[in-house]
Amino acid sequence: MAQLELTRRRDDRRLYEIGGVGTLRFEGLFARRATAEAGTRTWSFARRGRWQSAIDASDSTGAVVGSFARRKLRRGGTLRWGDGAFEVRPASRWRERYALAYGHRELAVLDAKGWGRRPVRLTVDEAGLMDPGLLLFAAFAVRQLAEDAGANAGASAATATG
Repeated sequence: MAQLELTRRRDDRRLYEIGGVGTLRFEGLFARRATAEAGTRTWSFARRGRWQSAIDASDSTGAVVGSFARRKLRRGGTLRWGDGAFEVRPASRWRERYALAYGHRELAVLDAKGWGRRPVRLTVDEAGLMDPGLLLFAAFAVRQLAEDAGANAGASAATATG
């Protein structure tokens, strides 16, 4: 079991890295896009759609290699990477913790928050065997879920007190 973290670099506020896996450079005002790098490979992650509830991953040629479709009623969603279809499902009722699963097997557990120097913690079964692009994309997706949950909680609290 490997414990990994998406950690912000000290010298660049928009650049985050997962040690031994790769980096994510967040872009845009609300960090709704990112460029991911692992070794010599590069991907672009961006939210799309009217409410920006879906995320696409494109390789350096612009071909779509992955997608994340958020569930409408419950937390989590479906993540596709290459030829594989994975499920991002809640792993806790109280926190923004998600399991990345392939069938019945949990490949990783991701604890997320939408902000901070360490917005995602990953517990990975076999980090060396997982595609680095898949791990970076999953970290980006759950960070977006956590950010949306925080925004929704803030809006609900403002409505309740207003």
